[in-house]
Amino acid sequence: MGNSKKEQTPTEDAVLLMFLSLAENDGIEVAITLNIQGAIVTGILIGSRAYYDGITESSLHLKDDTMSKIIAKRFGDLRDEYLKQKQEQGDKKDDEEAAATYIHLKNAKYNQPAMTASASWWRGKISSIDSFSFDSLI
Repeated sequence: MGNSKKEQTPTEDAVLLMFLSLAENDGIEVAITLNIQGAIVTGILIGSRAYYDGITESSLHLKDDTMSKIIAKRFGDLRDEYLKQKQEQGDKKDDEEAAATYIHLKNAKYNQPAMTASASWWRGKISSIDSFSFDSLI
């Protein structure tokens, strides 16, 4: 019962993995709708760096100056750590890229029968996605 590729991969959906890679590595942004255990989440698919940068930038506009500085610093540190890890992965460059574990959206909205809410920056586990559709490819 070793640590096989199948155990490490959060999804085997080649289409979703391709778009995650394009967002992560090429900076593309595309409108997407996700179905996650019956909940519908819509937003713009973005890469990890854009997510960290977006939260850092948004935190600079908080009314509480102390909270603004703390969040900006912490997310800046997370972004820097992410970039460092990505650089190290690029230096090693195994046969396959490390599998993404999270999906990131900006301008996210939850659409459920009992509730409609906004969450500008959204992060979710890829393994929780039941289905998806792209809203702006046509």
